[in-house]
Amino acid sequence: MPPYLCVMLHSTRGIVFHTIPYSDSRIIARIFTEKFGLRSYIVSSSRSKTGKVRSRLLQPLTHLDLVVQQREKNTLHTLKELSCHEPYRHLHEDIVKTSLALFVAEVLHKAVKEEEPDQPLYDFICSSLQVLDVMHDGTANFHLAFLMQLTRYLGFYPQSNEAGPQSFFDLRDGVFRPAIPNHPLFADVAESRMLELLRDISFADLGGLKLNAEQRRQIVVCMLRYYELHVSNMQGIHSHEVLSVVLG
Repeated sequence: MPPYLCVMLHSTRGIVFHTIPYSDSRIIARIFTEKFGLRSYIVSSSRSKTGKVRSRLLQPLTHLDLVVQQREKNTLHTLKELSCHEPYRHLHEDIVKTSLALFVAEVLHKAVKEEEPDQPLYDFICSSLQVLDVMHDGTANFHLAFLMQLTRYLGFYPQSNEAGPQSFFDLRDGVFRPAIPNHPLFADVAESRMLELLRDISFADLGGLKLNAEQRRQIVVCMLRYYELHVSNMQGIHSHEVLSVVLG
């Protein structure tokens, strides 16, 4: 068989980012795999019992064990077998956590483009979702810390603030500046203090972060602007609008 037609089966874990219809009985799932990075797989979604089970397992952010058929030099691969690696307790049942998960999934779908293995990023996503699944205090602020911490793995984590308590965060360059930058891409002083706080906070400390609905909205909008400047095709995130209603 010529090398370009080589087909192999592989076992890997993966996290579902996004699905789209492909035909009446099949869908395409974008899955961030541990072994191959982000890949697209074609999956049967028929009305049979097997098809229904597969559809349920392909909810956003489900953590799966997979057997996949990889076709070299092909952008669409085949998902042969799937099962839940570690079921969530609350993520797909609690309305607040479900809304947070949908937002996180949309961000990951837009922001993660790595088609090569990235173990640190994979481990970060897995551990973050495990935290969200069981956390009680600070749940409403989870997405803020997640957006900030994800920038570590995407390559634009903000530098520490050496410019003082009245500094402005430069969204273009990812640094805090003592004066207003000579371009319009910056956060004001109040937003900059919230971003500075988020930069150094852990998920475990989110319960002590006292923010109202408007402050959370401002931070999300500011962070998404930051992402848009550093990630191509990042525009069009809308689930945060629904999330703001759910969180109140």
